[in-house]
Amino acid sequence: MSASPARALAGSRKYGVVGSSRYRMAVAGFLLQAVALFGGASRIDEAAQLPVRLAAIMAIAASLWPLDFGRLRANPRLVLFAAACLALPLLQLLPLPPTLWDRLPGHRIYSEIATATATVGWRPLSLTPDLTVNALLALMVPAAAALAMLYLDGDGRKAAAAAFVLAAFASALLGLAQLAVPGDALRLYRHTSENAPVGLFANRNHQAALLACALPLCAALIPAAGSTRARMVMFGFLAPAVLALTAVLALTGSRMGVLLWSGGMLGAVWTLRARGLLPRPTGRMAVLGWSACAAAIAGLLVAAALFDHEILARFRYQDIAADTRWATLPALLETARAFFPTGAGFGSFASIYPRFEPDAVLSTIYLNQAHDEPLQLAIEGGAPALILLVLFGGWWVRRAASIAWHGRQAPQRGLPRAAVAVTALLMLSSLVDYPLRTPLLASLFAVCCVEMALADRGRGRPASH
Repeated sequence: MSASPARALAGSRKYGVVGSSRYRMAVAGFLLQAVALFGGASRIDEAAQLPVRLAAIMAIAASLWPLDFGRLRANPRLVLFAAACLALPLLQLLPLPPTLWDRLPGHRIYSEIATATATVGWRPLSLTPDLTVNALLALMVPAAAALAMLYLDGDGRKAAAAAFVLAAFASALLGLAQLAVPGDALRLYRHTSENAPVGLFANRNHQAALLACALPLCAALIPAAGSTRARMVMFGFLAPAVLALTAVLALTGSRMGVLLWSGGMLGAVWTLRARGLLPRPTGRMAVLGWSACAAAIAGLLVAAALFDHEILARFRYQDIAADTRWATLPALLETARAFFPTGAGFGSFASIYPRFEPDAVLSTIYLNQAHDEPLQLAIEGGAPALILLVLFGGWWVRRAASIAWHGRQAPQRGLPRAAVAVTALLMLSSLVDYPLRTPLLASLFAVCCVEMALADRGRGRPASH
């Protein structure tokens, strides 16, 4: 629901174009476009990290201009939590005296090296301060996305959700083109999953995660009000998009993606049911309709397999991170215990883990991430990071329960329910992967968290001026 004419006029008199609803939409659109084009990789050495982070810094400045902090004051808990997340890596960069530094858990061996090389001096807690700075800069992107969404009204946030659906659809089409064109001409990143339709990403699992998350967002975009014909027209556009997303997700060969697709479909059904747009099939026509949908999906998957003969081989692909997870789990736990409760510093995992890696899993492939976010947070951030994780988990459970149980048939709750489904999918994926370390998926997660936070505050309220 857009701002009232009087409110819009008052805002335009005070700030002009800057600070208006259109201005807020332009800021969010600029950031989301940059995130889609440059936010598909997590590696520090990818050149795309620079433009997406510059765009995030510009978006933060533009969101706060013209020094309007009304939305921040209205959401103090969100602001404090975000500040704590940004403050933790900063604290890890504070210099400590040698007598204190060498007593930190896990630092003793490095202190002995410093003594042997005559390089004893004040050092930060982080064993890799340059990578901790990189982690801090990486946090700026989801922070910028959350801030931009905070200043949008309900219609603006729904438009942002539509932008993510368009990004997913574009990523799916690009993935199909990547399969059709040999070589790496259409791949956006140097380090990428070979022979897979990665689309806007470098990793096929992250592509599958975005495509699965787009399913409940599609369900939230179908208008609950208006004529039946308008809803049918929207459904006519979204149904082929959902089928295309499903087909490309299958082509990625991501085993986790299959589970995420199931969760995405359940989230879409839950969203539609709660909005009264998906009644239970009782008549013959309804049953035939559901059967036709199931047959279309099955036929599409068969067609995908016939189109790409390597699809089954991708599902058999031996992924060191997935297939040796139980073998590396004891080493990961040992690494976490060695540096607990202070942590080794954000971004330090790839540098410190080889010290604990068992010989049995050594190969030409190395773990650049733990592929388990809670464990990696424990290793790099220690007890403070786990406390923040627990606080976030408690908040998410309370908000998800409130959105699920209050106003079950409220049409305006479609997007909050989709946000619950998307965040749940990304958290589930984070138990065996690292999707939230890519700017695109981290921004999607942040946007959905803001939608969950604002769900009970009136979707028609305009952005403050």
